[in-house]
Amino acid sequence: MFLEILAIYLAGPLTAFDPDVVVIGGGLSNFDTIYDELPTRLEKHILSLSSVPKIVKAKHGDAGGVRGAAFLNI
Repeated sequence: MFLEILAIYLAGPLTAFDPDVVVIGGGLSNFDTIYDELPTRLEKHILSLSSVPKIVKAKHGDAGGVRGAAFLNI
């Protein structure tokens, strides 16, 4: 159910901006099911004038915010 709601929520902005890649970070990036199932669920909700983007995990996963905060001191 969560992935269906996420697909509905993302369909509008993805149709408007038509990105090639969507990067998921933070705690949400720990759920590997998102990368497999979200693109197939987006196909139902995104308008035909745009394509479903590639969904990828952030390079540093859920530690990106902490890493950025650590570099503020430099």
